[in-house]
Amino acid sequence: MARTRRKKKRTQNALQSEGEAEKVPRSFVIGRGKLPPLLRQLLKDLRKLMLPHTAVHLKEKKSNSMKDFLHVAGPLGVTHFLLLSHTDKAAYLRVARCPRGPTLTFKIHSYALDAEIARTQIRPRAPEGLFKNSPLIVLAGFGGEGEHLKVTTTMFQNIFPAINVNTVNLATCQRVVLLNYDKESKLIDFRHYSISLQPVGVSRPLKKLVYNRKIPDLRGLGDVSEFVTKSGYGSESEVEDEGSTVQLSSDVGHLKYKAPKSAVRLQEIGPRMTMQLVKVEEGLCSGAVLFHEYIKKTPEEIAALKENKEKREALRKQRRAEQEANVRRKEFECRLAKEAQRMHSKGITFKETNERGGEEAMDDEVDDAEWYRQEVGQEPDSEFMSSVGRGQKVQRDSEQKRLQKRKGLKSERQLPERKKGTFTKGFFSKGKGVAHAILSQRKQKKENERNTRPKKKRRTE
Repeated sequence: MARTRRKKKRTQNALQSEGEAEKVPRSFVIGRGKLPPLLRQLLKDLRKLMLPHTAVHLKEKKSNSMKDFLHVAGPLGVTHFLLLSHTDKAAYLRVARCPRGPTLTFKIHSYALDAEIARTQIRPRAPEGLFKNSPLIVLAGFGGEGEHLKVTTTMFQNIFPAINVNTVNLATCQRVVLLNYDKESKLIDFRHYSISLQPVGVSRPLKKLVYNRKIPDLRGLGDVSEFVTKSGYGSESEVEDEGSTVQLSSDVGHLKYKAPKSAVRLQEIGPRMTMQLVKVEEGLCSGAVLFHEYIKKTPEEIAALKENKEKREALRKQRRAEQEANVRRKEFECRLAKEAQRMHSKGITFKETNERGGEEAMDDEVDDAEWYRQEVGQEPDSEFMSSVGRGQKVQRDSEQKRLQKRKGLKSERQLPERKKGTFTKGFFSKGKGVAHAILSQRKQKKENERNTRPKKKRRTE
């Protein structure tokens, strides 16, 4: 029987469409500088919080700059940077929009890690698949008139994916991030909770039966109805509050189907931070300062800073134009050198090139100067014209040497001329041929060297 190819089943959850997937915000949580061990652990907890649309195992080096991360962010679709740094005074968290800003700088007054929060709880909650979906975001107290508060609200709203209340799947809403702004102290409380639903009006034994799926201990009971109708709750914290009960619109899990009411319970999973907005910058960790908590500037100072920035920008553009002009000039000089080499390889002599006359040669110089004006936009300087002259001089010298070689001029080392059938006096006195005379001379020279060479002494035992 022939084998059939096994078809791979799709094990991942149904993803969003391509258009929606491109709009999902993604982030990099990066540590800048040398971080203490506790802040390094806080960095890992923040990466865990930003799951699933973040790089958990991002590798960093001391030599990496912001440009390196910025070049990688484009192809990967990264939209936000979370930069954690440390100084002698405090720790700072910068939240930046990629690639053009703005950037919010927060001073961290206090923080608590995930492990520290879990140790304070009797039953820490960490169900499987808790971090498979992005958390919800809830902002409180950011309704002030300050422009910096509006920028902060927009930044944190866009750092997590938006949800559609009518079409959202309630089973994916398992976490929530809460940000509370205190207008008096100007501090922001950052909290991270897990969401759980509990059925309302069900006794604690029945909850344990459904959730644990184990056979209960019925010893001492006369009937099963006593176990079901047994009243009382395990603790006062499990008493239902009317303000925290909701009616589900879809099935979520055990005993949480859409008909009855359920109680919403939040359990903190960390990390926890208390921070303060210090500075708002226009660009990505650079640019004009839109807000500063400690430094205030007058309109005159702001105008002077803006003028200085415009001057620096104009100077930068001027230098850029000069560099491009120098590059064009060097390319032209290289082109001239290649043209001279090409003519040299084809055997075009300088005399042949100058047969056109002096007027055409002068036209070439005018054409070079005109080309320089069109390409560079400036008058050709003396250095450029001298470089052209040097190229022509090198070409003339090479062509003159070629002419001398073609004319067959005799060098000093050539033998004297003789007529055919005659021999010169002395060198050809024996009447031999030219080749025989040369060979005899070489032979005589070797014999003389052999005779004049000192003899080696024989070894005597």
